[in-house]
Amino acid sequence: VICLVAITMTWLLSALACQGYFLPGRLSVTPMTAARAIPMANLFESLAKIAEYNKRYWSTAAAALFDERTAKASHILFGFQKYEDGEIRAAQLKARIEEGEISFTDAAKQFSTCPSAARGGDLGTFKRGAMVPEFDETVFNVDVPLGAISGPVKTQFGHHLIQVVERAAKKE
Repeated sequence: VICLVAITMTWLLSALACQGYFLPGRLSVTPMTAARAIPMANLFESLAKIAEYNKRYWSTAAAALFDERTAKASHILFGFQKYEDGEIRAAQLKARIEEGEISFTDAAKQFSTCPSAARGGDLGTFKRGAMVPEFDETVFNVDVPLGAISGPVKTQFGHHLIQVVERAAKKE
């Protein structure tokens, strides 16, 4: 029981730190800086979001234990740090790519904030569960046609346009 409480407290403190809080004393929780101040009313909402994300993460990780498929995909990331309007820009760029105005590879090199931009957004081949849940769900969704552009897909990193190049068939 003591170990479980310690793990829970560690998780809670980590969650608070991720949201911009620290514990200066034993019982008070205050924002780290005025610029990142988060009202206390939002604390529980933030913790609920963290819990929901962890649930999706563990669900994806568990699925990877029983689903050995691999996929090859490319993406264009509109990272939150550079693009405040990433979802809008991603949607506009998707339209330009679909109209043939620019290729996916050239668009990735020009707009993506991911290091994979140098390779035209190519992420190579990866296993189920290797990516964040939202990305993983899109890539391994059999209803997403190969070669089609999906998105914008929002993850913790920003908004992605995703192009699935290959996907291994699920073993029965």
